Amino acid sequence: MSSNKESILGAVPFAITVLLWNVPFFLGGIVVEGNVLLEVIIGEAVIFSGILLVSHLRGRLGRLYLISSYISMAILVTLVETGLWRFALFSAVAFLISIRFFLTSRKRLDFSTGTLAFLIFMLILFLSTSLRIVHSSLTGTGATGYLFSIYNNSSPAGVPFTYAYGIVAGLRGVTLTLSPLTAVFFPLIAYLTADNTMLIVKGSATGRTVSATGAVVAALACQCENTIGILSGTVSSLALSILPFFIFLSAGLLIATNVYLHNPIKMKLPRIKTWVVVTAFLIILAIEFLIVSTGLVYDLALFGLVSFLSIISGFLLGMVIPLKRSIPVYSVIFAFAIQAVMFWPHLISAALVTPSVFEAYNISGLVAGIILSLSFRNRSAMTKVGLVELIFSMETMITAIFLYITLFSLSLFNGFTEIAVIDFSVFILLLSLPLMWFSNIYLLSVRAFGS
Repeated sequence: MSSNKESILGAVPFAITVLLWNVPFFLGGIVVEGNVLLEVIIGEAVIFSGILLVSHLRGRLGRLYLISSYISMAILVTLVETGLWRFALFSAVAFLISIRFFLTSRKRLDFSTGTLAFLIFMLILFLSTSLRIVHSSLTGTGATGYLFSIYNNSSPAGVPFTYAYGIVAGLRGVTLTLSPLTAVFFPLIAYLTADNTMLIVKGSATGRTVSATGAVVAALACQCENTIGILSGTVSSLALSILPFFIFLSAGLLIATNVYLHNPIKMKLPRIKTWVVVTAFLIILAIEFLIVSTGLVYDLALFGLVSFLSIISGFLLGMVIPLKRSIPVYSVIFAFAIQAVMFWPHLISAALVTPSVFEAYNISGLVAGIILSLSFRNRSAMTKVGLVELIFSMETMITAIFLYITLFSLSLFNGFTEIAVIDFSVFILLLSLPLMWFSNIYLLSVRAFGS
């Protein structure tokens, strides 16, 4: 009976904190259009109740109160910076309540995980343009802010799926746009990214490997987790039908990693026979020939597929080359350099108009794949998997950079539209992201259990 009372009492401060965040809406200092306030109340009740329930069941109330204290502080700073002093006191009280209960309920890793989760959440909001610094004038309205449905200014057909049924809240130049989808998945992705990262760092000293190797594995694994998490914020700012898939994909991969980190099992890859390698190599060559011969290669996304396949085919070819001695591991630097050059926009443009450049382009990809494959010879399983993760991490990060630059309408590819560049980036991400994640999980398995 006492435990039930403690559970209820542990939830009350968070409920009070959420109410204090909403005081500016209730005091009439913010223009509220239509029935938006009712939608906000219902939405917050459902979302925050769910977050509170999960935090209680998993014993994460300390992290919840730390994150709510950061949110309270962010709101307080925003109110002060925009001159809305009459509401600042409520956010200050919310901060004190949250920090008080964090100090009494915190556990190990709560501070580091909660802090990282908040920072990632804010980064995702900025990258997705959900949180923006804009010029806003409310003179003559007697109000200090506004709250309205995204459909008030846009037709439903013109709203991206990511922000369907979204609500906009603004305070003199600071605008926050959230929808049911982003309000659920952005915090989830931010928290899982932070939790996975801290679990990986925590476990880096407990595996069978030496500390130096464990640190390298942890760095690679953390890079993978943070790339997946942050990427979801980048792509969600684009109004394309396929991009909401990235939010579900990111959340799914992060959940799978979290489950694995809490319940690790030994993974073992089957040995691949030579005839399977040769068959796969011939199939890839046939696909490349089909794309080139039909002229589909002039589509930037399919050109990216050909580039990707040329590296994979080189990797497969290297597996059947009768070389017993291993080549120096630093030779992968040349493969990475070739891979980076292959993403150079001007070279891609030249390859699509000049046959000789196109041939050199594909041969370069083949050579990069062969170098990477031969560098695997006589290496430990951990080194092999680490190299695979580096390969696909590089693919993912380069294409993510192109994707983000395209958001600002910067023209890098001559002769290609913005949509073509986005399609190219998304296509490469769809290929490389799951492979990067799988190599990450396998790397964690090798670190924990050996090859």
